[in-house]
Amino acid sequence: MRVWTVQVRPPAGQRAPKAVILRDGFSWGALLVPTLWFLTNGLFALALLHAAVVLALAALLPSAAVPFAVAGLQLFIGFEARSLQSWWLGLRGFVPAAVLVARNADAAFLNLAAFRPDLARAAV
Repeated sequence: MRVWTVQVRPPAGQRAPKAVILRDGFSWGALLVPTLWFLTNGLFALALLHAAVVLALAALLPSAAVPFAVAGLQLFIGFEARSLQSWWLGLRGFVPAAVLVARNADAAFLNLAAFRPDLARAAV
């Protein structure tokens, strides 16, 4: 079973509420290709920040240490990518609303629909 968090952006003015269901845990995509993972998840500033940090590491560290530093950075990103995504959504006005336990994304949505139908409507 996996843990899922529900992030909700409350309604404001003409804007309807919106909910996003995020899986919590390790991300293999973020470990292997973090910049691409950030870009595909709409985290453009974090993609630029990752590229800048890798370039800074390459410029500041001895060439023998760069692969180890980049591997450590990418391992950290693999473990924290979902938290970074949640943090980024928080900057955009989303707030944590629920935590779900389910086998996959569809089951998480069905659990949300049974538990909080109002949030499930916002997640569609």
